[in-house]
Formats: sequence, structure tokens, C-alpha cells
Amino acid sequence: MPAPDKTSPQQNQTALPLNLRGYIEGYYGRLLDWDDRARIIEQIATLGMNTYFYAPKEDRCHRFDWRRPWDADWIAAFSRFCEKAHRHNVCLLGGIAPGLDYDAHDDAAEFARLLTKAQQLRDSGAHAVVLMFDDIDEPSDGGYGPDGLPDHALHADIASRLGARLDAPVLITPRVYADEMSGDPAAHYRNLSAALPDDMPLFHCGSHIVAGADPLATGTSLAREHLTQRLILWDNIYCNDYCPRRLFVGRHTGRDGIADLMLNGTGMIETDLLLLSAMQAGDDDAAWRMALAKAGVPDDFHALAPWFDLGVANDRAPSPPAAPEQAHFDAIETLLWRWKGPLAREWYPFLFGLKHDLLIETGQLPDLRVAKTQTPALARHLLQAGDGKNRGKD
Repeated sequence: MPAPDKTSPQQNQTALPLNLRGYIEGYYGRLLDWDDRARIIEQIATLGMNTYFYAPKEDRCHRFDWRRPWDADWIAAFSRFCEKAHRHNVCLLGGIAPGLDYDAHDDAAEFARLLTKAQQLRDSGAHAVVLMFDDIDEPSDGGYGPDGLPDHALHADIASRLGARLDAPVLITPRVYADEMSGDPAAHYRNLSAALPDDMPLFHCGSHIVAGADPLATGTSLAREHLTQRLILWDNIYCNDYCPRRLFVGRHTGRDGIADLMLNGTGMIETDLLLLSAMQAGDDDAAWRMALAKAGVPDDFHALAPWFDLGVANDRAPSPPAAPEQAHFDAIETLLWRWKGPLAREWYPFLFGLKHDLLIETGQLPDLRVAKTQTPALARHLLQAGDGKNRGKD
């Protein structure tokens, strides 16, 4: 495999906006439909953002079965989606994730398949293609292919060749997309950066997959110091595919001054439309409250907001009130039974889950109710941890 030509810029690199801001459909467990995606395009445009990144893990042709071309029906729908994005001045990024089983021993055939898939995205109207190597295992000591290439060398080579062959910008999501994913991230970043074209942007999460404040700042993440390419924050601050029983809707804090920022969503359409507004509001509490109110969230929710703040970022754990009070239970009852609408239906399981959690915390959930409402494993744990006596009538 030839070394990449770091002096040659990618074709059509100017097609990318100066600052990428928008939405990533990049989570596990949920898959939007085309009408939902169209609504997000409209929200992006309304908020003055500019980018949609199509990379759903549940699209079999995107990742699990990446060699299989998208069929004619999908291409037609994706083309219409791209046209809508263009009409709203939204840049459409299309992702392909071959890293699960790309066979470097059969590189010529594998690259041809990859190029065909990338060309499908480009021909359908995607502004750019993102080559994705996230969430794959670290290579064995033998490396990849007959030459035993380390992952950074193989992935950079594939990306460089794709960028040279495709009439569109190519971006990359590397295997080590957060510092915590490598025992020596600095060395990994230096090697990757040296192997990639200078003008190929990278998606990165920062120090951690769910990062705290200033995730790409020098001194927070080693990426900024050792990767010379343009860095785009892949922001998992609200993503919940790793903890699908939880919901995060707090203020979008610690992201001031980040030029390229893309928000990975939840796959719940009403929630994600709101979260884009929360992203726009940033750390402004009044603007965040206004975004919730505009989405129809009742004021009663603010009594419960500390339980739905943000995921555990770095070493910062959520800090709800020390003990729930009656006002919290009253707010839950109001939201469960009096709040109606699409967003209320999405949040119903999380609100009911909080109700059970607080009743368990205060010793008010009877043993029979524990057994009925919790998973068998969790119910056994809770009942064994208790005194074995029924704490009240069911």
C-alpha cells in the first residue's frame, strides 16, 4: 500500500462549511424514518445550524453488512433526503463503517466495494463521506494484512485512497476516538496524524466517550495537542444508547468556543428536536428553560430536572437532591397523568422509572411491587438487600 500524499488536498474540500454544527444519527438501538429525518433537517435550519451526519448503527448496509450496496428504494429515499437538506442549506454527511471485518488480505476487492458504497452516497447527493472505524476491537499483535499494519496505518491508508478517488470530501472517525480508548493515546494520535492527509477532518469525543467541559481543549484531551488535522467534536453528552433506561436533557454545558460541534442524539425524534434547541441554548439557563417550554414541557418538570441532568462525564456524577420530597412525587404524578403529547409519550418510561427509583430509595415500594416492576435480576438484588419483609400493601 503506498504512503499517502500529505501535500495533495482532497477534492472539493471547500464543500464543507467553515464550522460544522448539527446532528449525528449515530447511535445504537433506534432508527429514524425519513419523515423524522426531514423534521430534524428543518430544525437544524431553523436554529441556524448547518449539518446532518447520517451514520445509524441499525442501518445494516452502513456497518454490519457494509459491503452490500443500498437498494434502489433506499437510494431514492436518501436522494430525496439530500435534496431537502440542500434546499435548507444543510450539509449532508454520509457515513460508511467497514471496520468490523475489512479484510486487508483482500484489500483491492475490499477497497473497490468501499468505493462503490461511497459513490452511492455521493451520487445520491451527500456533500461528503465519513469513513468510520469507531467501536471496533484493537488489532492483534500481528496487525492487519500481509504486512502486519497497525490500525492507524491501515485506516489512514484506506481513508487517503478514498479521498483521492472520490469527488467529495472524506472525513474519518478513528478507532481511538477518545483518549480513554488507548493506553498511549498521544503516540497513537501522532502516528495517525502523520499518516493522514493534513486536510482530512477527524471526528473525536475528547478525553472520554462522554466528555465533560472543554472536551477538545489543550490540557483536557491529548487529541488537540497531537492531531494536527481539523477536529470535530462528536458530542455524546445526551446520548443514551449505552444506558437506555436513562434520559439526559440538562443544559448543554462546557462547549463554549467549540467551532465544529455535532450532537449525537437519542433516536427519539421529539426528544432530539428539543435537544438541538438545548444545544443552541448552551449554558444559558433561561434559554434552556425557554427551549423546554417551547417543546411543551410543563414547569413541573423543573422539580425533577436534577435527575435528568447529564450523563456521567469523566469523574462528575449526577447530583440530584439528597432525599426526594413530596413535591417531587407530586411533579411526577402530574407529568405522568396530566401531560399529554408526543414528547410526553417518549418520556413516560423514564418518568415512571424515576417514580419507582424514588419509592425504592425512600423504602415505600412494597416487595411485591418491586417484583412486578423491576427486571428479575434487579428485583432479586433489591429484595435480598432488604429485610425480606413486605413494606406495605401492593
